[in-house]
Amino acid sequence: MADDAFFHPAGTAEAQGHEYEVFDPTPATASVWADTMQHGAPPAALMVRSMEKLVGAGARVSRVTIDLLGVVPITRSRVRAWTVRPGRTISLLAAEMDCVDANGEYRTVARAQAWVLAASDTAAIARDRSPALPPAGAEQGVMPGFFSHLQDQGFLAACDWRFVDHPDGPDGPKQCWIRARMPLVAGEAPSPLVQVFSVVDAANGVSAYLDPTAVTWMNMDMTVHLHRSPQPVDGWVGILGDQLVGGEGIGTTVSRLYDGAGAFAVGAQTLLVAAR
Repeated sequence: MADDAFFHPAGTAEAQGHEYEVFDPTPATASVWADTMQHGAPPAALMVRSMEKLVGAGARVSRVTIDLLGVVPITRSRVRAWTVRPGRTISLLAAEMDCVDANGEYRTVARAQAWVLAASDTAAIARDRSPALPPAGAEQGVMPGFFSHLQDQGFLAACDWRFVDHPDGPDGPKQCWIRARMPLVAGEAPSPLVQVFSVVDAANGVSAYLDPTAVTWMNMDMTVHLHRSPQPVDGWVGILGDQLVGGEGIGTTVSRLYDGAGAFAVGAQTLLVAAR
């Protein structure tokens, strides 16, 4: 299947009393860990796309949590979203993604939730003291020193990467601008929020200081708190991220997310860290 999008729509289906949208993932969704599993970003974005359809006028998504329940295979996938808690000022949405397993049956591989809040004018008291993210460098790059041999494959090849030199040097927090080269769903222009979630899981790799030949680190979740609506310029999303790793095999990737106007969100990802 052509890599002109992360997913191709394949109609709708009903199962167990629920209606799903059905998709076929392309090789552009492939993870750096294995070419048979999806990177975390495309499934996250597909569930966000589904939940965003339920957001009413005058409301904004304030927090999204993604839980990856296991390996997300590059097989036919289906997604549905629903309202968990309706409300005029606060509501909670949920979504889940199923993929066809080795037995030809659908298995739930990921779930998501989103808090949605009523928007109001707080411009007079707005404050954000996030550090500025410098402009991107001119050179294309893919996590220098990490996964460079995979830069022409899967998700890495499906995105443009522009790194920023940081005064703390290679061991300090990483700074990068990233955008998807293709839409999430073929034939469909992604919303600003979908553009963000199409790449935000990459913070786990952008922020890495660990050597993947000696250590594995994999996230099974992603939480993003948005304090304003994102507006990526030409699809570019900035990431300022760092990894916090303890001595018991557990770590956290922390990140700030940027568009052309500055920071709009903070993110966190839980890491399972293990020696090879």
